[in-house]
Amino acid sequence: PWRLGGWTNCEASGKDHGAQPPLYLFIFDSCSRIPQDDWTKEQFGLLLPDNVRMTLLEPAHLPPRADAIRTALTRAREALGSDRPDLLLINDPQRATATAAVLDAARPFFDLSGARVVVATGSHSFGPAEREALQRTCPGFPVEAWSWHEARSPNLVAVGGSSGWRAHPWVVSAQSLLAIGSVEPHYFAGFSGAHKTLTIGCASHADITRNHAGAMDPACRPCRLAGTPVHDGIADMLRMLASGRRLAAVNLFQNGLEVVDAAGGAPLEALQALAPIVEAASLRRIPQAAEALVAEVTGALACSFYQAEKGIKNSEWAVRDGGAIVLQAACPQGIGQAAFVDLLREAPTHAAAVEIVRKRGYRLGDHKAVRLRYLTDPATRGVRVYIVSPGISADDAALLGIRKAGSVAEALREAGVAEQQDAQVYRIVDAGNMCCVCC
Repeated sequence: PWRLGGWTNCEASGKDHGAQPPLYLFIFDSCSRIPQDDWTKEQFGLLLPDNVRMTLLEPAHLPPRADAIRTALTRAREALGSDRPDLLLINDPQRATATAAVLDAARPFFDLSGARVVVATGSHSFGPAEREALQRTCPGFPVEAWSWHEARSPNLVAVGGSSGWRAHPWVVSAQSLLAIGSVEPHYFAGFSGAHKTLTIGCASHADITRNHAGAMDPACRPCRLAGTPVHDGIADMLRMLASGRRLAAVNLFQNGLEVVDAAGGAPLEALQALAPIVEAASLRRIPQAAEALVAEVTGALACSFYQAEKGIKNSEWAVRDGGAIVLQAACPQGIGQAAFVDLLREAPTHAAAVEIVRKRGYRLGDHKAVRLRYLTDPATRGVRVYIVSPGISADDAALLGIRKAGSVAEALREAGVAEQQDAQVYRIVDAGNMCCVCC
C-alpha cells in the first residue's frame, strides 16, 4: 500500500511492438506509505470524511510448528493406550482436512493395517467420483475397509441405550477409535474438530437435527464452547461413546492445505489445546461495536448466499444494533438451499420464523433462516444487510430481507455511514473463516 506518485508509458520510440500492449511503469512515492485506514478507503473508491475510520482485519499467518503432527500422534497413542486402533474416522471432502499428511506421519506411531475407515459425512452425501478422489488420497486401505456414513441408514446402532443417540455400526462395535479432524471457528458449534467427527459426523439424521436445533439460541457463537446447547450436546454424545471404548484424536490447524499446528490426545483435550492458537490466527476482538462491517467471502464458501452467509454469522455480534453489514461474495449458485428459501418466504419477521419452526418442528438449516431474521428484523437487532454480488438479484435480496448494492461504496453510502460521527467500519478479509467479536 504505497501512495501512487504517477505513471509513464515505457514504449520505446521507433520500435514495432505489434499486438503487444504498451508497458506502464507505476512510480510510487517510497517516502509516503498510506495509512491502513486510508488505503482501505481508496481500494473501495470511497470518498468518506475523516470522521469515518475503516480498519482492515485479516487472518494472522502463523509459521508452521516443526514436528507438530508427530507430537500430536504421540499424545494420541498415549490417550488410546494402544498403537492398533480398530477404527479410523476421517472428515468428508467438504472440509479440507489434511488427512493424508497425518497418515503419512502415522506409520511410526500406529499400525493401521487392520483398521477400518469411516468417512464421517454427517448429513452430507457424495457421489462415486468424490468418494474415489478422497480414497485415493489415503492409500493403503483396501476397498472393503471403507464405509461412508449414511445418516438416514436403517442400520445405525444405539449408543448409550434408549436415551442415547444412534451411530454408524462400525463406530459402535469398535473398542478403540482414532479420529482425525481440523479445528476452525464454527459460528454455532464454537469450533470444528475431531470431537465433531466422532459424533455429529457419524450420527443419525434425527440426532444431527436434534443437536443443530440448538443453533437457534443466540448463545451459540464462534469460538464459544461452554454453556452453549450445541457444544454441550456434542460433549454428551462424546461421553456416551467413550463409555467402554477408548477414544483418541489428532486435530489440525491449517492455513489452506498447509498444516500450521496440531494437537493430539483425548478428543476434547485435543480441541482445547488448539483453540487458543486458532483464536490467535482467526479471531479479532474490537473494543466496541462497529457502525458497519464489510465481509468479504471467496473460494468455495462464495458459491451461494446460503454458504457465503457464514461470513455474516462469524462476525454479526461485532456490529451495533441498527448498524450495517455488507456481504461481498460471487454467489454463482444464487441463494442456495431450497428449505432455507422456503422458510424465509413464509416468515418475513423473526417472530414468524420462530413460530413456524415451533409448529412444524425444526429442520436442518432452519437455524440459518431464523438467525438471519433475528439479525435484520427491526423488532430484534435491526441490522441492515447489503449484498454486493452478481449472483443475487434485487428480488432475491428482497426475499432474504436484505438489500442489493452495486458496490461496497454504494452500500455504505446508502447505510448513512458517512453521516455518523466517529464511525468505525471494519473490512474483514476471508470472512467465512475469520471471526470478529466485540469485547
